[in-house]
Amino acid sequence: MKTLRIFAFGIVIQLAAVAQQAASPLLEISGDVPHPKTFQEQEWKQLKHVSVTATNAHDKKTATYSGVPLRDLLNEAGVPSGENLRGKAFSTVIVVSAMDGYQVTFSIAELDESVGNVQVLVADSENGKPLGQGAGPLRLVVPSDKRPARWVRLVKAIRIVANP
Repeated sequence: MKTLRIFAFGIVIQLAAVAQQAASPLLEISGDVPHPKTFQEQEWKQLKHVSVTATNAHDKKTATYSGVPLRDLLNEAGVPSGENLRGKAFSTVIVVSAMDGYQVTFSIAELDESVGNVQVLVADSENGKPLGQGAGPLRLVVPSDKRPARWVRLVKAIRIVANP
């Protein structure tokens, strides 16, 4: 009987963990933006996805990643771009955070098509398969970076910081 209670307790704990994971957002975009966004998995899947083939210098392998361009996510949140990117807005930074606390930054100018045009993909699959447990559900892919230091695994949040 005691074993049955322990087993039942274990199942309850697992169900609670699954329910919490299902309720937690896949990605949050916040900070100095007119339209903060929170994406659940279903919403994420409906976004326009693109593919990019890139070589990860750390793993020394080439793969095809699929996901949503960071630039598209910033546009959805109302971050200025193109001709609307002027003056103080050029000092805005984008902070991408991982579940393990790792963070990287991008300047808004380097991401803008009319200035730096650096391509950054928030990927959810590699070679047609969902990212593995140690890399996903989301990761950054920055094909032009010589070192993959900004290829953040386990991406959970994007924060926009407008500098004064």
